[in-house]
Amino acid sequence: MTTAAPARALLVLVPLVAAGFGGTIAGLAGRGADDAFLLRQENPSRVTKASVERLILSAPDPNPPHPRAATRSRCHPEGTRELRNPWRCTVSYPSDDEVPFRVIIRPDGSYVARYLEDDSAIATGCCLRVPTPE
Repeated sequence: MTTAAPARALLVLVPLVAAGFGGTIAGLAGRGADDAFLLRQENPSRVTKASVERLILSAPDPNPPHPRAATRSRCHPEGTRELRNPWRCTVSYPSDDEVPFRVIIRPDGSYVARYLEDDSAIATGCCLRVPTPE
């Protein structure tokens, strides 16, 4: 009867140790995924459509009196690299003007936007978080 007690203890102990070991591995693997997610959030690999749409809202209306209070923007990238240059954006202003732009995002996060209706008019602004080289 004394040999049955250690066998029962092993039947309980071995699965318990295996479960603890598996839980430890899963916990450590999950922690690394959160670090990678945070790194991607802080250092995006590509400029996003939403970030350019927020940035271009600072472009003034080319029509006098040139208010800077844009109400909406829609942008589409034409490139495929990290900055996705050039961008085509349409910005709406309180005057009901919808102004098309061709936008170039610079490596420092600033932008240059050329009004497509008047080739000589440009807008500049800053700053967008841009991808970091790996």
